Amino acid sequence: MAFLSQNLDSWIQPVYTTLNGELNAEREFKDKVFYFIHSKLAEYKAYINQLNLQTQIQTNLQNFIDQTPVIIQFTHFKTELHRLTNPQLSLKVLQNILNSFDFLKITKLIYDLGQFYLLLHQTYTQLIERNEFFQITLEELYERGQKYYNHSHYQQYQNENKTHRSIIENGIEAINTYHTFADGLIQPGACDATQRFTKITFGTPVNYLLTTDNYDEGDIAMRILR
Repeated sequence: MAFLSQNLDSWIQPVYTTLNGELNAEREFKDKVFYFIHSKLAEYKAYINQLNLQTQIQTNLQNFIDQTPVIIQFTHFKTELHRLTNPQLSLKVLQNILNSFDFLKITKLIYDLGQFYLLLHQTYTQLIERNEFFQITLEELYERGQKYYNHSHYQQYQNENKTHRSIIENGIEAINTYHTFADGLIQPGACDATQRFTKITFGTPVNYLLTTDNYDEGDIAMRILR
């Protein structure tokens, strides 16, 4: 890069004032710096190793290591995929999928978020009055549910207590995992604006979790699902 800068290649500029100029510089860097070195990496590493070797035993060992077949890793595949030496070959769909892996992994939270949302809105909302939304916590609502389903009239629901606890714990973990993934930001609505949201615990007030008339507040599980 220093050598190319010294030779004043036109794509190397202190400031890029247009998007096309920036994109062109990224392409030139990829071809003339990154992949240029990448193709010579084995040769350069061998040369440096020879400079550092002190004895014939070390030399023999290094030669043996150099002849060992390389185990292909996923990063090698991604590196070659982005090289695209054939301009007629379009791999944009595959590239977009690979670039979206982090987001695709987070979709595993959908099931736990959905179960959590349904438990709160189909099973537990009948146990709480609207004027209690801001006072009662998730823990208190769960305990109220335990008492309700352990009543003699609802013996068939006794086995659901452990299931409910598991759904809530998985829901809490799913919301907090998304919080880490999204750096604590979420869209309040359909627009691109974002706002901060907080992680949850069993001590979180249920108004933060339940759907109300205000769609920009609370309802955090459904907002993440959306």
